[in-house]
Amino acid sequence: MLLRLTVRAYSGYQGRTVFASSKSWAGAGGLVASLLAVASCTEATVSGEPGEAPRAPAESKTADPYDDSPYRLGVVPLHAGFSPDPRIVSGTAVGEIPARSIHRKCKGWISETPDYLLDADTAFFNLHILGRSRSDTLLVVRKPGGSVLCNDNRSGTKDPMLRSHFPIGTTQVWIGVQDKGATADYRLGFSEVKWQSSSIPLPDTD
Repeated sequence: MLLRLTVRAYSGYQGRTVFASSKSWAGAGGLVASLLAVASCTEATVSGEPGEAPRAPAESKTADPYDDSPYRLGVVPLHAGFSPDPRIVSGTAVGEIPARSIHRKCKGWISETPDYLLDADTAFFNLHILGRSRSDTLLVVRKPGGSVLCNDNRSGTKDPMLRSHFPIGTTQVWIGVQDKGATADYRLGFSEVKWQSSSIPLPDTD
């Protein structure tokens, strides 16, 4: 027994007649299924919308670790060539925790929270940070990369001073005292030029 099958699988395919015996019906059926599958894939490719090109991965941005850091007194925004120079702020130091909790080589006592944040939107090759007080104070600074600087006093005075390069980002700044529980009024200055004692007045003078 012969069966005649006319197959038109997909657009553009020329119909043809396939003769098969009953014994080969299963093979013919398989041929039909294959042709229909090809037609389905062809139509999907033609009618479908072109796929989007793969997107480049988003550029990673190094997070500023102290950008959201709490502070006691304020934020000091600075950029290279700032004016007036020195930039001066004021406050009262509080001896709440040992300064060695920030770095083992730091002496004295500081507040739990940084007094000020230095927010630098440009890098500084050489920036002075200095304190001025009638009491014996100290200075602790933690840069965006985590490195810590501390100074107990500038040579021949009770006023602490640090000079270093500072990268773009947020630097934490503490003014501390020598004894636990003590307090001290101070003025804190930032300068790009060589520091002079008269550059920053004492906290109780105008």
